[in-house]
Amino acid sequence: MKLKVIVLGCVVALVFALWSGAWLFGASAIREQVIALAANDPEVSPRIGCATLNVSGFPFRFDVDCGKATLDSGDETITVDGIRASVLAYNPTHVIFSMHAPYAMHNAFTGSSSRFDFERLNGSARITASDFIEGLSGKGWRIARISLVADKLVWNDTVLSDVLQAKADKIELQIGDMPETHDAAAGTAGLALYARVDALTAPAFRIANGQSEFQSELTGLPDDLMILASDPDPIRNWQRRGGQFKLVGFTGTQADPDERFDIAGEASLTETGLVNAKLTYSGKGVLDRFGSILPPVEMAMIKGAQQPDGGFSNQLTMINSQLRLLTMTLVEIPPLW
Repeated sequence: MKLKVIVLGCVVALVFALWSGAWLFGASAIREQVIALAANDPEVSPRIGCATLNVSGFPFRFDVDCGKATLDSGDETITVDGIRASVLAYNPTHVIFSMHAPYAMHNAFTGSSSRFDFERLNGSARITASDFIEGLSGKGWRIARISLVADKLVWNDTVLSDVLQAKADKIELQIGDMPETHDAAAGTAGLALYARVDALTAPAFRIANGQSEFQSELTGLPDDLMILASDPDPIRNWQRRGGQFKLVGFTGTQADPDERFDIAGEASLTETGLVNAKLTYSGKGVLDRFGSILPPVEMAMIKGAQQPDGGFSNQLTMINSQLRLLTMTLVEIPPLW
């Protein structure tokens, strides 16, 4: 009996030693990778640096804390007070992350400068594979879900002083895999996107306490993230895979002034890079903002049918990149390739 206890203790100690060694190896690899990013040439690839870097979470997590993070890419510089990312050691396909305000951007070429403040910004990202064993080589991974939530977000232009551009009580973003559209034989997948903004204020657009939701679907994407990231001609290849964009719904409302809009539609590309699309929309007050730009006749045709509450509804169709209304061409888009 005593021998069994000793053997069991030795086995436990060995497993713990092996696990500890694997964790230390993983933590060291993460640290080295982050440090390597700081050595990049920003004119060639993004350079990411951390004033302080800490990897913790032993024994079951890897918690990476990057304090005073900086990203340089070309003329653009982004700074964040802090970034934290956590992943379970036994489930590295799911990452949870958060940011600490402020998030600031500056462009040395244009001179533009802005800052985002927020009380909380959390998110997560998870990937999935059609074949986990094949995925060990880096192939076959696709996005399962990406989520982002920010509370009390404020965007200020900071070129001369703080000038409010927009603020919102809450912003939510969700990107998720559409399993029913996955075609393993064709190597294609689809993503659904959902976004919501609560209590939006944007003085330049005369929006106060507005609400908005956006839902769309994108099919014909490659089901391998390696292909998606390295595709030299993504738009043309998306068309070749029969890709389609569907705007399930884009809505917005505000109480004062009383305005609303509701848009839905779909779009695809021809073999020559021309756009075919159909757009259905209704609303109230929104198009009146363009009354000083568009002639009354054109404005009336764009608004379409009048509704009892003073709103409007209409449907527009784009064929071969030409958006026409009766005999008038409203928009013409050049070929995308």
